[in-house]
Amino acid sequence: MRIGTTSSTWLVGGILALAVPFCLAQSNPQAASQPSHSAASANKRAADLLNTVNKDEIDTAQMMQDHTQNTAVKEYAQTLVNDHKDSQQKLETAASQSNMNLQEDKNMQDQDSKLKERLQNESGAPSDKAFVSSQIREHRMAIRELKQLEPQVTDQGLKEVVRNAIPVLQKHLDQARKLQSQLGGKSGGK
Repeated sequence: MRIGTTSSTWLVGGILALAVPFCLAQSNPQAASQPSHSAASANKRAADLLNTVNKDEIDTAQMMQDHTQNTAVKEYAQTLVNDHKDSQQKLETAASQSNMNLQEDKNMQDQDSKLKERLQNESGAPSDKAFVSSQIREHRMAIRELKQLEPQVTDQGLKEVVRNAIPVLQKHLDQARKLQSQLGGKSGGK
């Protein structure tokens, strides 16, 4: 008799464990319309990544505009400033409409600070080549990560910003590869 009671207790406990979350979801239809933790996390990760990329690219490109003597590098840097400022404005609008607090990735900021310091300590062609190589590396990373996050983003305003940012980042990557070959650097890979 004891074995039957124990089995019944486990069976009832198992049914309750499955039924309670289902009943709670049914009694709170709003919960079903709210993004899951992972969706909210994807929204936040995509927004913070794009925020960091935009700000770092603007800062580095502005510094290179003043630092380089190469006209092609200056023009590329100006394109980066213009496009990333536009992307940042759109991101901030979407984040504001969703009550999302934008943050920056500390590791990426640290890497950008080291890059800027290195670029400032070099001059001429070595500085230009290092800048362009960093643009290839950073844009490849940003494109890869945003493409992975974009399907998981549930906030429609943010999703549109991310979708629109990817081709712009690809344009920057293509321009950097072309510029790298003009400067006599390596191809930058695909």
